[in-house]
Amino acid sequence: MKKLLLLLLVSVFVLTGCDKNEQKVASAEVFHVEDGVTQDGVAVGDGKSEFIRAYSDYVIQAAYTDVDSSYLVMSINRIPYDENISTLIANFFIDEEPMSEEEICEENEIEDEDLYSLLSSSAYLRTHEVIYRYLRFTWEDSVITDIDAGEFNYNETYEVPKLDT
Repeated sequence: MKKLLLLLLVSVFVLTGCDKNEQKVASAEVFHVEDGVTQDGVAVGDGKSEFIRAYSDYVIQAAYTDVDSSYLVMSINRIPYDENISTLIANFFIDEEPMSEEEICEENEIEDEDLYSLLSSSAYLRTHEVIYRYLRFTWEDSVITDIDAGEFNYNETYEVPKLDT
């Protein structure tokens, strides 16, 4: 009986283990903020628990706000929320489809370091609409003090409109 129970538990662990570690690519709705509240119900004044509950399935980047630091991917549970930081959820939209950097590199058979060159190239922009969307949370003393959503349209920035084919 114990062997059967152990086999059942191991089977469940193996079958569900990968799904729990997969990170979701944020849809366009995630990047909508209205009156300081995100689509997922996180608001200015909320703290760590509300943020983790809403965004634990996404890749989160964090940077210190009081120094010139870059955003780095961090575990949502290890982010120092009690310090002055900024957290970011961001991804690309290629022809209106949300895509991670890894997916873009894989689809175009390029290395990570070639991503910027690809997305800013006239040849790619003529055949694709490229938009980078982000949702940024500013933290002070474990509380969200500001939420900002925005986008960077590569076609407009590089003045290369997508050609209708």
